[in-house]
Amino acid sequence: MAGHNNGRWYRFFYLLARKIIRFRWQAALLIVLLTAFFAYQMQGLMFDNSNDIWFVKGDQTLETMEKFKATFGNDEFVFILFDTKDFFKPDTIRRIGRLADDLETHVPYVIDMTWLGNVEHIEGVKGGVEIHDLIENVPDTAEEMAKIKEKALSEKTYLNNLISPDGIVAGLILEMDSYPEDLLDPRSEVALAVKKILAKPEHQHLKVYVAGEPILHHDYNELANSEAGIFFGICLLIQMGILFRVARGVRGIVAPLTIVVLSVLWTMGMIGVMGLTLNLFIILVPTLLICVGIGDSMHFISEFHDQCIHGLRRRQAVIEAVARVGLPCLITSLTTAIGFLSFLSAGIKPFREMGVYAAIGVMAAFVLTLVLVPVFYSFGKDQVRLKKVSDSHRVHRDFLDLVLEKICRIVIGYPKTVLVMFICLFIVSVIGYQSVEVETNTAKMLSRKLPIRQAYDYVDDRMGGSMSLEVMLNTGKKDGVKDPAFLKQMDTFQQFMEDHPLTTKTSSVLDVLKKMRRALHENKSEYYAIPETKDGASQYLFLYETSGGENLDKLVSFDYDIARLTARTKTLDTKDVRRFITDVKDFAQTNFGPTVKVEITGYAGWFKRLNDLVGKGQRQSFITALIVITLVLIVVMGSLRLGLISMVPNVFPVLITLGLMGFAGIYMDTPLMSFSAVIIGVAVDDTIHFMMRFRREFERLGNYTDSLRATLSTAGRPITFTTITLVLGFSVLAFSNVSGIVKFGLLSSFAFLWALLADFFFMPAFLLLLKPLGAERRVKA
Repeated sequence: MAGHNNGRWYRFFYLLARKIIRFRWQAALLIVLLTAFFAYQMQGLMFDNSNDIWFVKGDQTLETMEKFKATFGNDEFVFILFDTKDFFKPDTIRRIGRLADDLETHVPYVIDMTWLGNVEHIEGVKGGVEIHDLIENVPDTAEEMAKIKEKALSEKTYLNNLISPDGIVAGLILEMDSYPEDLLDPRSEVALAVKKILAKPEHQHLKVYVAGEPILHHDYNELANSEAGIFFGICLLIQMGILFRVARGVRGIVAPLTIVVLSVLWTMGMIGVMGLTLNLFIILVPTLLICVGIGDSMHFISEFHDQCIHGLRRRQAVIEAVARVGLPCLITSLTTAIGFLSFLSAGIKPFREMGVYAAIGVMAAFVLTLVLVPVFYSFGKDQVRLKKVSDSHRVHRDFLDLVLEKICRIVIGYPKTVLVMFICLFIVSVIGYQSVEVETNTAKMLSRKLPIRQAYDYVDDRMGGSMSLEVMLNTGKKDGVKDPAFLKQMDTFQQFMEDHPLTTKTSSVLDVLKKMRRALHENKSEYYAIPETKDGASQYLFLYETSGGENLDKLVSFDYDIARLTARTKTLDTKDVRRFITDVKDFAQTNFGPTVKVEITGYAGWFKRLNDLVGKGQRQSFITALIVITLVLIVVMGSLRLGLISMVPNVFPVLITLGLMGFAGIYMDTPLMSFSAVIIGVAVDDTIHFMMRFRREFERLGNYTDSLRATLSTAGRPITFTTITLVLGFSVLAFSNVSGIVKFGLLSSFAFLWALLADFFFMPAFLLLLKPLGAERRVKA
């Protein structure tokens, strides 16, 4: 049955190749027109690396984040830190004040700007309460400055937020309004405006560190755009070098490179057509498509030269090459695309989109190969016709021929030993895999030499940390926040979070109430406590607003039914985030009971959920790819047994690499979550070429050992070269400024090497011992 279907596919590709050669000029023109169309569509491509893009619609974390924004406004901000020898000097305050005015005036979408100069200060005065800027006028005397310094450093809501406890580092916060929905990239507008203002000569004397979502978004976009282009160029040069070494003639270099470049252009154009955005994963896509897409053309070209060696004229050799290799290349392209499309089983939106992008690119490379290789190779004189030689012997034997011959002797001589060694490695890898942990932090994945990473590290070291946990306490009734019983529960809860070893500071509406109560009692510290009655709470809040207080809408909902509590932490790892959130949830459940709904969001909540999805997504995409590709192989091979056998060596490189990660303590992060499905989807290509060639040789020779020799001496060469292109191409990613991309590149290279070893040792040993194609037979000469 399989043989009959193969015959039909052979005829299909044979006739297709004839048609392409016959209408080669029209085919080339069609490719040019399509390329121009896709290049035009690339003009509208936009990046989006904001936090909320990581979750698919309907995810509870995304819904909670949207509810939080709807209740308390946009949670995005730009945090600027000033490294001063002493903030409390008139000249320093004036300089920062001029910059603050410049930022508030010229940065778009700013709804509020806060620094120590204009932060509201609540204090009691004769006859009531006064709410005013902490520094209304820059003091001229040391005594006045000393009073301001004392007020600033004694107010806990300022510390580790607007001023460091030692008075050296000052902070400025630009809070963003909700962005208009029709804008393409408002975050980058904010970031570019901030950077432009800081670059002005009058502000150059200030030593600043800039962090926040708009800055991180913009810097990631620039980094992704820059590195994707750089790696694309370097990878092309590497592939050119490999092709120069292994290709026979100029067109053997030009054709594959043209195909992979066009496949990248077509893919980016299709992203524009679909109206999707680019994200961090785009760094991987061009390099990945070059490394994967070049394989088909190498197999076609290798088969073309083999047909020429056996006496066929140029055009007939092209047609025969397409007919023989068309089906294996179609299958490998489909299995690779399936590997990428398995990303759709994960709950992370950029991961899903990357799977779609890569699948489009792989199929584009196959179509381009099918059209352009015949077009390129149909021109020119016939090669010198050589005397027909045995498939197991080449006219020119080189080092690779000797290596493949040595591998063949080892496998034929010691198949059981080879199998046992791989089984032992398999078991060890499974043990190591149990230790793999997930760790995802977009800021900490960046290289320490980048300004944005330095800014986040500086915030952690000098200003209490850059990570926050937002808690929404929903009382379920209007004015429920003013209830004394709830206020006591909330005070106990905030104190628990304040005392937690992972917290650096907390803030909530309770801070306002306590300040108001203290101010109305002659600023005496013993009155810094929550009001005891509902009327008292209502009066304090009313007096706060009528006295000029402007921050209640950031702390409570309009109907006073929901209160917000923010806990700041340093950048935590996954274990600490899980422990922190678990502690908070457990205490909240005990403290509030069923009367108050506690919802957790903010960066820490986002971080925890993303880590959960990364671990789950990695497993789901791997299992999905494994099942679907196995089913495809069973159908293609026409045998359940043969399909299952074909998948075994492709699981091995994934497991041995995951085992290495576990033993070496390498974390699984967002770029690495795609690792398993990518490896199994790409590595199976060489196995398919190997198995289909082996079965063809077995039908011809009827002997397992002879078939193995013939397979290694023919398919072994392009398989080796495609592996070399994968290893060297993915190694380029080691120069990335994103640690996850570096690990992805190096670990993928490691996995592809083991995939080659599995194809050359593990698979042949399996075939020799299990004899899945049936009993050997004698074949007439």
